Amino acid sequence: MKTYPLTIFVKRVLLLRLGVATVALALTAGAATFFYQRERLGQQVADIGRQGMAVLTRRVMDIAESQKIEPPAALVHVLEAAAETAVAYRSGRFVFVQFHDRAGAVVAEGGVPEPRMGEAGRALAQARPMVFPEADRVETETYRREDAMFVLSVIPVADRQGAVQGYARGVFAVSDEAVEQMRAAAMRSVLIVVAIVCGVTAMLYPVILRLTRRLADYSSSLLDANLETLAVLGSAIAKRDADTDAHNYRVALYAVRLGEAIDLDAEAMRGLIKDAFIHDVGKIGIPDAVLRKPGRLDAEEVRIMQTHVELGVEIVNRASWLRDGIPVVAGHHEKYDGGGYPHGARAQEIPLAARIFAIVDVFDALTSERPYKKPLGFEETMAILNQGRGAHFDPSLLNVFGGIARELYETYAGPAGGGLRTALSAAVDRYFAAGMESLFYGQARGAGPSTLQNDGGSCESDAYAHPDVFAGRRVADVGLSGGEKGSCTSAPS
Repeated sequence: MKTYPLTIFVKRVLLLRLGVATVALALTAGAATFFYQRERLGQQVADIGRQGMAVLTRRVMDIAESQKIEPPAALVHVLEAAAETAVAYRSGRFVFVQFHDRAGAVVAEGGVPEPRMGEAGRALAQARPMVFPEADRVETETYRREDAMFVLSVIPVADRQGAVQGYARGVFAVSDEAVEQMRAAAMRSVLIVVAIVCGVTAMLYPVILRLTRRLADYSSSLLDANLETLAVLGSAIAKRDADTDAHNYRVALYAVRLGEAIDLDAEAMRGLIKDAFIHDVGKIGIPDAVLRKPGRLDAEEVRIMQTHVELGVEIVNRASWLRDGIPVVAGHHEKYDGGGYPHGARAQEIPLAARIFAIVDVFDALTSERPYKKPLGFEETMAILNQGRGAHFDPSLLNVFGGIARELYETYAGPAGGGLRTALSAAVDRYFAAGMESLFYGQARGAGPSTLQNDGGSCESDAYAHPDVFAGRRVADVGLSGGEKGSCTSAPS
């Protein structure tokens, strides 16, 4: 799928297509005109041949009657006289003529005195098989020989009673003037088509540009509506879970900064922003008794809590605009060593976006204040993350995040959030709104359903934010280095 700024789309794609269409139409019109002129010339030659045959037949019969000779002998006399005074028409002249009897045998033939044209006509007539048209029909074909155009015609010869007595086959050499007229007519057609298309383009171009800009405006309005709905959905999830939606804003910003640090493209960045609001959408389907339980979850409650991934995939899969978030919804509880859930994916099997979220989600959970816990300091938070290196987190991504984490912590962590909405709005403008002046050309790359299935696994990252976790327990006790089986908490991420 190619992406073009609006003005470039109009100038490059639209004008290019109009140009290609113009050339195609012009060539088609030119070719059609040329073939039409050629057919017209063939008809003219047929008409000339009919008229000539009528005159010739009368002269042969007159000579045969006056000189008391057979018609074939009279025909020879007529052809010899005609060769010396060949009639030149505006479109050309006959350079070779053959007469055949009804069986196809040659009775007489003759050509113009010029050896080049006469021999060319004879060779053309002899190279083509004889055809026998009906009495009221003339067969014509056009050929090019030795840089000249010829029309080969076969005309039935009838007596005065209308009975076919034989056939005349003539080779008509088209004059250079006639060929030039055909080419000129074709060129005029091409120029007329080009002028018409250019005129129509000049009239339609501003209309198309205006409609395209209006389409971009409508797309922008639709994007605003989608983003607002996304924010409301994320806020509803957060309100039900943690009683605050600042988590979504922080996770989105952290993911964007980490994505920028590893040079993700704009499409992937848009996905990260959307993912931040919907990654825990499945928690809508988790009962309050489990989701908001202040203590530790038992084994059955752990199983219920883990189904929020499957529920989230089911919910997101119903909206095509959100479908590219399925890898994060389905995979942000996977662990780098394969100890996560729901699929137990490991290392590069886990989608990159999900590996990013695994880091930023835990980072925010540890540094955020919740009703049941105080926020951890930066050093303590990073120590916990580093203990999960290679086990829970992608080591290379964690290295990159370590280089930007302090700035993120100092700017956005804390109850006020340090201008979260403003910063996220700027990111949205950078990766979404700016794209509204762009058009996508070609087949879109839609995100299909994730292959991750809910088959159980270990504790979710929410455990790091629960008060029981930090009551003098070691990192290994909360799942970063293997985890304590069946000891997840319900605290939000």
